Amino acid sequence: MAGAPPSAEVPCTIIDARATAALLDVRELWRYRELLFFLAWRDLRVRYRQTLLGAAWALLEPLAGMLLFTLVFNHMAGIRAGELPYPLYCYAGLLLWTFFGRALRATTVSLVANAGLATKVYFPRLILPLAAQAACVADLLCALAMFFVLLAWYGMGASWRLATLPVWTALAGLHALGVGLVLAAVNVRYRDVTQVVPLLTQVWMFATPVVYPLSAIPPRWLWVYALNPLTSVVQGARWALLPDQPLDLGELLPSVAWGVFFLWIGLVCFRHVERRFADIV
Repeated sequence: MAGAPPSAEVPCTIIDARATAALLDVRELWRYRELLFFLAWRDLRVRYRQTLLGAAWALLEPLAGMLLFTLVFNHMAGIRAGELPYPLYCYAGLLLWTFFGRALRATTVSLVANAGLATKVYFPRLILPLAAQAACVADLLCALAMFFVLLAWYGMGASWRLATLPVWTALAGLHALGVGLVLAAVNVRYRDVTQVVPLLTQVWMFATPVVYPLSAIPPRWLWVYALNPLTSVVQGARWALLPDQPLDLGELLPSVAWGVFFLWIGLVCFRHVERRFADIV
């Protein structure tokens, strides 16, 4: 028909199998960034819906841990944190460790918990563990507010090193994502992993100088702590949050290397399960 406007082209998305899929497709993840934010917001709403305290539950876990460990380690066992008040020293360690533990647990169950969505709609399955970790970052920010209250209580202030806290948080998240992806892949077939993760997190915490200083460890056992990649991460977080805390950058490089290695192993396992996820879950 003469003079008729040309018909608009309908956008079409073709989903096909690739022979050699990359372990990490950043461009595809970026395309689905809105879904990531939506799922993270959904996790937060579901977690605190119909609760009396709401987001305040995010700071109760490290706060209750601080009170318990202050009673046991400080008052009963006599462990000191140098010139710093032990409750403040303990909370600084628990702040980052609580984020790591929650991120590890959330990553582990992310596939199974969203099985109904993942088996019906196409999207990068890696969005699920990333959204779970994003929700844990929001919890960390709530717990960080209590840390500033404790700083004011003890008459201390934050320094410029606080600006480096996102670096230590990202490094802790890197380890949680790498290990969590491996556990998430195994959890698809064997749900026992869900029961093992809380025990693993608790044992790992006591094998890391979270509630006690590294100076309390006998010198002959320091090499064992050097093998723990979370040791330097917790020490770095304390360096960022508290005054007069040591920081050994030489110990940071092995931790970064371990984090990248865990992430690579996790992505390999995750991609392997992702192809058969709908048939197994």
